[in-house]
Amino acid sequence: MQKGNKTTDPEIDFGEFAPATYAEWREAAVAALKGADFDKKLFTKLVEGITLHPIYNKWDEHSPVMPAGQFPYRRGTRALGYVEKPCEIAQSIPASTPEDFNSKILHDLERGLTAVNVQLNCKCGLKLRKQAAWDTALKGLPLDKLPVYITPGSCGLGTLSMFLNTYKSAGFDTAGLRGGVLYDPVGKAVMKGSLCGGKGICAYYDQMAAMTKWAIANAPAFQTIGVSGLPYADSGASAFEEAGAMLATAVAYLRAMEERGISVDEAAAHMRFTVSIGANLFLEVAKIRALRELWALIVKECGGSEESAKISLHARTSFWTLSKVDPWVNLLRGSAQAFSAIMGGVDSIDVLPFDAAVRMPDEFSRRIARNCPLILLGECNLDKVVDPAGGSWYIENLTDEVSRKIWDVFQGIEKEGGIIKALQSGSIQKSVNATAAKRYEMADQRRQSIVGVNQYVNLVEKKLEVPEGSACSASKGHGCCKNADVELPDVKMCVDSVCKAAEEGFSTCLINKALTAGADCKCGGPLEIEALPKRRLAERFESLLAKADAWVEEKGTRPMVFFANMGPLRQHKARADFSRDFLRAGGLDVVYPSGFPTPEEAARAAAESGCAVCVICSTDDTYPEIVPAFCKALREIKPDMMVALAGYPADHVEAFKEAGVDIFIHVRANCYNTIEAIQNKIGL
Repeated sequence: MQKGNKTTDPEIDFGEFAPATYAEWREAAVAALKGADFDKKLFTKLVEGITLHPIYNKWDEHSPVMPAGQFPYRRGTRALGYVEKPCEIAQSIPASTPEDFNSKILHDLERGLTAVNVQLNCKCGLKLRKQAAWDTALKGLPLDKLPVYITPGSCGLGTLSMFLNTYKSAGFDTAGLRGGVLYDPVGKAVMKGSLCGGKGICAYYDQMAAMTKWAIANAPAFQTIGVSGLPYADSGASAFEEAGAMLATAVAYLRAMEERGISVDEAAAHMRFTVSIGANLFLEVAKIRALRELWALIVKECGGSEESAKISLHARTSFWTLSKVDPWVNLLRGSAQAFSAIMGGVDSIDVLPFDAAVRMPDEFSRRIARNCPLILLGECNLDKVVDPAGGSWYIENLTDEVSRKIWDVFQGIEKEGGIIKALQSGSIQKSVNATAAKRYEMADQRRQSIVGVNQYVNLVEKKLEVPEGSACSASKGHGCCKNADVELPDVKMCVDSVCKAAEEGFSTCLINKALTAGADCKCGGPLEIEALPKRRLAERFESLLAKADAWVEEKGTRPMVFFANMGPLRQHKARADFSRDFLRAGGLDVVYPSGFPTPEEAARAAAESGCAVCVICSTDDTYPEIVPAFCKALREIKPDMMVALAGYPADHVEAFKEAGVDIFIHVRANCYNTIEAIQNKIGL
């Protein structure tokens, strides 16, 4: 409305839109369900143990929420969020040699990276064991202008010292050093089952303390303590198990550093958390917010300041959810997970390339992964909104519930005596393995959909090419770690001493061996625990598809299943289409004829098809007439043919089994077990 030179908002009357109560909404929802069970249809139970409600409103109580930048930082550690400090694009660089890493990082820094992320892997991946390798890998990088995050192996002090030698030789002042060598010996032990050097955990705490004391004195913005949830998440842990173990590990590090003369404020300020982002978008947002809040409360309770209670949080998208089959779907998975991370307000992010489970990611896949958060921040303007999830009744209630679940896990670990004792007892591994088994079971039954793998499989999808050596181009083993006859350097547990040993040409492996050999270990022998394996949800179905692909490679045709479609199209189509998609999860294709008028004709066609398995497709009300006649006719012609029935007519199941039906294909069937039985019958 225009008044002179002023524009005023029109008056709007909302009187006709009377507010509805929850009871009124529920009554309308029940009517729309037309007799279906309200609780079963509209309440969603997650494997994590949380039940999601169909609607949340202002009467659903949740904790008071402070503004962003205020303790306990649920809504973020900075008042203006990304407006104040942008989210760092800290993409890890997959490389096998120092030269390969250097060329890729220089290339990617010109195309959107804002942080260097060095992931060391002495078994399969990037190995920077000697000073010359570090000098080559970081040659030409503007190390004084961007943060550098390094994830080391067991030798944190050796890794830090070699990095510092390279940094100083380039003429940079360590006072401006940003990033960190994120030393996480507990996380490394969870992945491997032990630590190089063969000592108890206190020998590695000594390295952590030496690194942290150096950083306090020389590089206050440089972090030296890493707390990673990846070993748990990559093994199939729930969001609560991951976050609870992270908090327990961080508390163990606080205690260990206090014992070595480092205050809670100093230790917390030099700590960086790394969290995996899973598939449930809102649950992951809530997990990030809960983790930030719980850590702040823990630090404050331990005597730390509100400033040191601000968490430093890096996110990496989920390895557990990646698929090798139809890997292009990983593009969508990574995008959704990156959205969760940025909505949650992480400080830096690493999106796994879509081909990361198949091969060494190439330039194209790295670019797509890198551009994902750049688009979310730059084009979707998520860098201009402070905590976009804040205030949502759903998100705030979910954050409360997630916080309670994480706290329960954390308290359970603490009751056992802390993270080390809980890992040594095996209780954490038992819990994670049970969760992973439950997730596999849900995928087996297709209650958990894996698009392109257990549902909507494209049998003609072109596979990614894997260049020779691309899957693992580094030699396996730990080399000099296991060589007892090699001379060890004379080093002290301090940065200056180890820097000198690195300059003299000693490797990180030998430095670590010398440091642990000289450590006064008082924690009762080597740290040896059950390792958590790195797993993916799609693995089981990928094994079925791999067997079918091997059959195609050998015989030149895909393994086939015959469909005994009965009657007109409207009678059999729904069941036949469902069964076809069901069987494709095992790489099986189908002979899909028009509907047969009689069971006897269908049985003859099935016997003459050359297939070892057939599926009867029709409706429940026609099955009592069709199934016995079909099975009888088929037994007379081809008695060894496996018979499956599309559907599960409960009142007739036993009678149909007696008639000759071997298995049933239906929405509640275990897809994996059913397909495995069919593949075995075919001879895969």
